[in-house]
Amino acid sequence: MKEFVRGVSELALWVKDLDASVRFYTDTLGFVLDDVMPGRNAFLHSGDLVLALFAPVAEGNLPLAAEYLNTHGGARGEVYHVGLKVEREDLDAQAGRIRDSGVAVKGPVDYASGRRSYFFEDLDEHFIELTDR
Repeated sequence: MKEFVRGVSELALWVKDLDASVRFYTDTLGFVLDDVMPGRNAFLHSGDLVLALFAPVAEGNLPLAAEYLNTHGGARGEVYHVGLKVEREDLDAQAGRIRDSGVAVKGPVDYASGRRSYFFEDLDEHFIELTDR
């Protein structure tokens, strides 16, 4: 089969405190807030990546999120981590800035391939990787 997936367009995460998560992703990672439905969801972006943050409440949420929660009762599946690409020349400085903001950052991890990464958790314990590839 021919490759047809070209990248990640959107990442949607369940979050416990929508306001705090929006602040984390805007203040710590530089995402831009595009739209918010208070107490329900928020849409942010950085470059071409759309980040959708959803409070796990069905009532008043977007129809697809409400249907998901009504059907499944909560989040399902497991994700080990999410890798966010950063320009190589900015990687160390951004990881340092995040560390200086009080977030526990692990790394750098240098791979045999030449890739370099740092790892940390967001407010909902999603494991986030900052990487140059």
